[in-house]
This record gives sequence, C-alpha cells and structure tokens, in this order.
Amino acid sequence: MSMIFDRDFDLELEREELQARRDARACHTPAELVDAVEAARAVAFFEGRRAGHAEGLADAAEADHARRAAALDALGPQIEALVQANDNHRQILEAQILDFALTVCEQVFPELLRHRAHDRALAQVRRALSLGLGSVSLRICLSPEALELLQDDLNAAIVQNGLQGRVEIHANEALADGEARVEWDSGFLEYSFSSICDRILCALRDARSAAPIPLSER
Repeated sequence: MSMIFDRDFDLELEREELQARRDARACHTPAELVDAVEAARAVAFFEGRRAGHAEGLADAAEADHARRAAALDALGPQIEALVQANDNHRQILEAQILDFALTVCEQVFPELLRHRAHDRALAQVRRALSLGLGSVSLRICLSPEALELLQDDLNAAIVQNGLQGRVEIHANEALADGEARVEWDSGFLEYSFSSICDRILCALRDARSAAPIPLSER
C-alpha cells in the first residue's frame, strides 16, 4: 500500500520566515534586559509612590475632618455660651442707654419748658408768618404770658415780613406756654413744645418697657 502526503511548501516557508523574524525580535542583549528591568522598576516605583501619595492625602483629609468635627463638638457649648453672653451684654447696654436717656429727658425737659418754651413758640410763629406771606390776613394765638413776653418780637417779625395791617394777635387761655397757633388763608400751623417733649418721653418709656430683660436680671 502506498502513502500520499499533501504538503504546502509555500505555507511552511512563510511560517518559517515568520518564526525567524519573531526569533530575531525576541533576541535582546543582557544590557537591554537590565535596562528593561530598571525601566519597569522605575515605572512601578512611580506608580506605587503616586498611589501611596493619593492614599496618604485621603487619610490626612479624613483625619483632618475628624479633628474638625471633634473640635466643633468640644467648642459647640462654649460658642453657644459666648453668643448668649454677648446677647445678654448687648441687652444690658441697651437697657442702660434707654434708662440714661429717659432719666436725662425727664430732668431736662421741665427746664427746657420753663426757659425755652416761649422762644420755641416764637420761632414757629416766625416760620408761619413766612408761610403765609401771600395771605390777606393772618391770626396768631398764644398763651397770655407768652403774648406779654413776645409782643415786641412779634411786632418786629410782622414788620420784617411786610405784613403790617394783616395780622391779628390774640391771647388764648387754652394754650400753654410753648404752644402757638397761626392761621392764614390757605392753612394753619399748630405747635406745642410740651407735646413734643411728652412724645419723646412716651417713646423712650415704650422702648424701655419693650426691651428684653437680660438673663442676669431674670
């Protein structure tokens, strides 16, 4: 019996040439192998160092966060106490300022009414005369005492504004010292120095009563 072999010599030659090229590329000198090992070691060292650095940063950040949280937990009550003490101090100062202002006004206003009420009324009358310059007639009302004291000054103001013959001056028993009323064709002016002082005192008393009571006084 005879055997028949079917071979593809071209394919075998091609495979041998491919293997020869592979063998040629796979050949390295000892120096090249050493360099390759050193390069691989350097790359591995760099990658390991970078990974360790990143891990270290993460650990440091976590530790810093933990320290901050612990510090906040420890300082929380102290900060709250400090804020409360500051608020209490501010409330005490506000109350003291209001008390001082109220005391001063209660003592000063009576003196102002006694010594400056007529001057304030005269100033407002002069202002009213300037407002009513174009009116045919004006009417001034003052308390009897104020009229007696301010008569000459009123006459001078009337002449100064050129209102001779157009102004009537009357004493009104219902008006207190420091009060004045001036009427002219298109309007009027009412002024009360004592009412202004009373409104200031009322505002201060209301503010003092509405102010929060400091913890130290509760």
